[in-house]
Amino acid sequence: MDFDAPVCQGDILLVDDLADNIRILVDTLSGQGYRIRAVRNGAMALIGAKAAPPDVILLDIRMPLMDGFEVCRQLKADATTRHIPVIFLSALDEASDRIRAFDAGGADYISKPFLAVEVRARVQHHLTIRQLRRQVMAQQERLASVAQQTAEQATAQASGSDPSLSTATRAAYAILAYADRLAQTPDLTPERALHLQNLRRQGQAILRIFAALGE
Repeated sequence: MDFDAPVCQGDILLVDDLADNIRILVDTLSGQGYRIRAVRNGAMALIGAKAAPPDVILLDIRMPLMDGFEVCRQLKADATTRHIPVIFLSALDEASDRIRAFDAGGADYISKPFLAVEVRARVQHHLTIRQLRRQVMAQQERLASVAQQTAEQATAQASGSDPSLSTATRAAYAILAYADRLAQTPDLTPERALHLQNLRRQGQAILRIFAALGE
């Protein structure tokens, strides 16, 4: 009998110099379907995050050699890791420490001692946000691809019907074709419809200008 492999609900990187804290966090998050990696210092955190970017990083502040603030700043300075949400972990609970954490680029802050329900809730919250952002980016890429294909098709059609058309005129036809294509999307909102109407008017105005100029 074949069994489906469990689906990973998220890749989490734990960064803490104390083994007891890592054990508590692993116990807290185990059974939730997460893939959990743990490292004991900031240098290893940077290496691990760049080699295999996790979905969320749980980062202790007080660590030798490189504290959590500096680790987070370096993560946010690197294009590979800057979008990973960092949840700070610390026994420090002063307002100034929280401000430093967010100034360094942290997305959240959990005070020690940990509450299991809080840790799980905050991790799941940031995993959900990250997943939604990925979906939005994927949709934007698909729309950009469709727009480019539509523009290329419209330009090719305009060029084929009249080889004498100028590049600018072909571009105006492409704008109109793109507006028509977007107007056919099922989730078109009134605001977007208004923008598309304005886009069509602008494209038509450009064509009239070029016609007057004899292009």
